[in-house]
Amino acid sequence: MKKIILVLIITSLSGLFVTSCSEESKSEGSKEEQLKELLKEKTELETKIAELKEEIGTTEKPIPVETMDLSLGDFSHFVTQYGEVESDQDVDMSPKANGIVQKVYVEEGRKVKKGQTLAMLDNDMLMKRVKELNDSYEFAKTIFEKQKRVWEKNVGSEVEYLQAKNNLESLENRMELLKEEVANTRIVAPFSGVIDKVYIKEGQMATPSMPAFRIVSQSDLKIRTDVAESVSYRLTEGSEAKVYFPDLSLDTLDLKISAISEGIDRVNRTVSVYVNLPKSVYKKVKPAMLANVRYKTAKIDSALTIPTNLIQKEGTTDYVYVVSKNEKGKPIADKKIIVTGKSFNGVTEVEGGITSSDKLITVGYENLREGSLIKY
Repeated sequence: MKKIILVLIITSLSGLFVTSCSEESKSEGSKEEQLKELLKEKTELETKIAELKEEIGTTEKPIPVETMDLSLGDFSHFVTQYGEVESDQDVDMSPKANGIVQKVYVEEGRKVKKGQTLAMLDNDMLMKRVKELNDSYEFAKTIFEKQKRVWEKNVGSEVEYLQAKNNLESLENRMELLKEEVANTRIVAPFSGVIDKVYIKEGQMATPSMPAFRIVSQSDLKIRTDVAESVSYRLTEGSEAKVYFPDLSLDTLDLKISAISEGIDRVNRTVSVYVNLPKSVYKKVKPAMLANVRYKTAKIDSALTIPTNLIQKEGTTDYVYVVSKNEKGKPIADKKIIVTGKSFNGVTEVEGGITSSDKLITVGYENLREGSLIKY
């Protein structure tokens, strides 16, 4: 009896288990179908939403921009350098002899003429020697003249005549040397100019190894600029040079390069370039005055140029945005990588990446990305 009851219980449990599995299977199948239905509805809704957005214009608002047309034209590149006014006659003068400075006749800033005495050294001892030598010379001259008259009468000795002549000539030579020594006690201007610096004072010992005056001539004035070695190769004699004096009320001077140094400074790798100044500015311009000199280093015909500030950087890459169209014919921003050349005065030459047929975006480009819708 117990066995029959146990069999009935097991049979009942098995039936319940089969029924439960069947219902669970049906439930899982129903959920999958529901999911499929929902995904299908979602896809249909997303499609309808996209279509409606496009119809009412809410997919993407166009970004307002401004543009400019590109064209080819002449482009010149310049480089500006600081220069200094120089004179060929700008020297430090030293005395030719040692001596105590007896008198200084000029002061700084004074104009002097060639040969004018600037200072005098003490020459009292030399003048005493001159007087003594002059007395000896007069005596020797008298003896020679007497010996000459006697010799001309064939009375005197030839040896005595020649000796008197030799003594006189020796004293004449000594007189010339002494006169030169006396002249060397005077410091004179070697050329006309302006006393730029006075180094000596009265009572001071002056020597040939130390400068006494600095004198500068206001003739043959020129500007010297030291340009980089790489720039110098693009300059030639006769090239354009625009000179401006920031401290003077002078218009910019349109001049030419007069000379270019052959040597290169080994320390800073620069080359000296000279520009002669016209005589019309000599009265206003002074040696050592500073000037700005602008040299033309290149001239390119039919160059494509754009404003430098429109060029954007991404690492070492330069790029700009130009106007393009998408597949639906709507205007969009097109990112163009460009190859740049020389730049000057806010303008840059573009060697590649865009052409004169492109329309460059000039305003609003900061908010753009590749493919952004735009309106202009």
